[in-house]
Amino acid sequence: MFKLLPLFCLCTFAFAAEPGWVSATDEKRVTRDGEWRVDRFRYAAAEHLHSMEEGASLTFAFEGTAVAVRLGGHNVPAYRPPNLGRIEVVIDGKPAGVIRPRATPREMELARDLKPGRHTLLLRHRLEGEDAGCRIEGFRVWSGGCGTLAFTLSGEAQSHLVDARAVLRRDGKVVRDTLVRNWLTGQCALTGLPPGKSCSLEIRATGWQPARVNGITITGGRVTTLDPVYLKRDPVTVTTRFRFPALNRPAIRCPGETFRARFLGFDTTINEVRLTRRVGPAVISRKLSFKEDVAAKHYYDREIIVTLPKDMPPGAYDLSVRVNGGRRTGICRSPRSVHVIRQWPNDPVLVTFGHLDTSAQNQAEYLERLADMANLIAPDLVLNSNAVNPAYISGALARLDMPYVVNFGNHQFPGHEAWYGDPVGRVDFGPDLCVLNFGHLWFTDKSKAEALFAARPKARLKIINGFEANAPVDFLNRHRVKLIHDAHGIGKKVMDIGVTPTRRVGKVNAISFRVVRFKDGRVVHCTYNGHETAAYPFARDESPPLSVTFVQPNDGTHRNQRATITNTYLEPFPNARITLVMPNRQVRVSGGRLESTIISDDNKYRVLAIRTDVPAKDTAVVTIEPR
Repeated sequence: MFKLLPLFCLCTFAFAAEPGWVSATDEKRVTRDGEWRVDRFRYAAAEHLHSMEEGASLTFAFEGTAVAVRLGGHNVPAYRPPNLGRIEVVIDGKPAGVIRPRATPREMELARDLKPGRHTLLLRHRLEGEDAGCRIEGFRVWSGGCGTLAFTLSGEAQSHLVDARAVLRRDGKVVRDTLVRNWLTGQCALTGLPPGKSCSLEIRATGWQPARVNGITITGGRVTTLDPVYLKRDPVTVTTRFRFPALNRPAIRCPGETFRARFLGFDTTINEVRLTRRVGPAVISRKLSFKEDVAAKHYYDREIIVTLPKDMPPGAYDLSVRVNGGRRTGICRSPRSVHVIRQWPNDPVLVTFGHLDTSAQNQAEYLERLADMANLIAPDLVLNSNAVNPAYISGALARLDMPYVVNFGNHQFPGHEAWYGDPVGRVDFGPDLCVLNFGHLWFTDKSKAEALFAARPKARLKIINGFEANAPVDFLNRHRVKLIHDAHGIGKKVMDIGVTPTRRVGKVNAISFRVVRFKDGRVVHCTYNGHETAAYPFARDESPPLSVTFVQPNDGTHRNQRATITNTYLEPFPNARITLVMPNRQVRVSGGRLESTIISDDNKYRVLAIRTDVPAKDTAVVTIEPR
């Protein structure tokens, strides 16, 4: 009987470069009988073959002494049924077992210790009662005494944990880097691993804290089973006992201004209110003055009015309130909920995207790369529409240096409100700018949206981050909406609507983003390279076209630094920003404009924000030297 174990993938081209790997879609190596179709679930890492037909089979001829199969994923939770059929395994004409994909890892060793030479593997799909479905991603073949590694993976927010990236290293060198986990069971496995000692396994899921297992020995011809692995949520994604400010309802303020905070303080004493920002090894925090609004107190809730110091450094901060006594001694915490800016923008810049199908780890890694580009572009605000899995999205977008607004549409995972609150809300960005976040279809009740906009009659720039674009024209006209961003609507993706007019900016596909620039209260730029509707292209498997590299690690230990921003786009990026952590010494900047200097709490580090203009199809170089 074969042993059950999984494999890890970065993407299709990574498999092609891996010795012994053959994709199931390779028509020269894999013969299909019956009805099979090439499938790829919403930007999954690799294609696979899918069949629902009783008796459909695949035949794979190979040379080696062992073979494993990798199954395609079960889509993801909240999308269609999983693979409910079974798979008969036949090797060299002899039955070799049955696979039930709902109860196995995605990668399984089917045979070992075969005689050297040519062999034939046949996989045949069978109905399981009235249930059907199997997905085959590919095969791994090897010769010699390789071993396998198996473990079970679970974690906090279990209903949202789909898969994870597993990286196996030996003596610091990567042996395998791939995606793992059957989300129905949590089972994971790696097959065809060369034997050896002193291996370590790192498991990463965006939005969760990584886990690491050291001291692993891989034994040839055997299965090494690890203790179950449990991932805790990353604190940057977890709001604890806070009503507001929080994700999707942040406080955006200038130094010296006030904001309200409401949290579950019960009957405790409020001891301290603090803002904390972390940039690499540098910790920047301030203790804030506050006054309680006693009239707003009710049962669980307490509400305070917090004042920012006049010298409060700019940045995205975690808000914490320390309370003791009564029934709830501890810390109430709202990560990345307070954004301090130096001044309100007259002509704001936005980065927008949507319908990216961020359901699991591979898609979240794409969103991380997009967020890194947004940090370089340095908009005032990021708009994300029609999102999917809030657990992964909150982790990926936690790396943004600016506030963002997100809504969830027709592909949503239930429960996103636990991260992002009510689907209808408003984010105020100073006296002139406000954003209505509308995560419903427009035929539903709009009374809350009406009230939210009506409360800001003097706002010069009113923006909608919508799921769909077909807001009633009289609604747009009545509230003088300047921009509506959507990620699911039909019709022309860039157009003017109504008398204001309202510029409609919609997503064109799930492999692009937009840069929206205002001038004198109107959108003057929202397409790529002068095209009528095109967005900035960014393919799933390409390196970011806008990126920065450093001569030295950007970790605060080097007195000299050289940063190179590379732009392969056909458009320039004026006033781009890089953030560096240096030792706390006076510095001289060349090739850029020093925007801010912030000293860490321990006086060891100096956090520098530097602006520079990046030409189209060119590079910009910034150097930092001791003064």
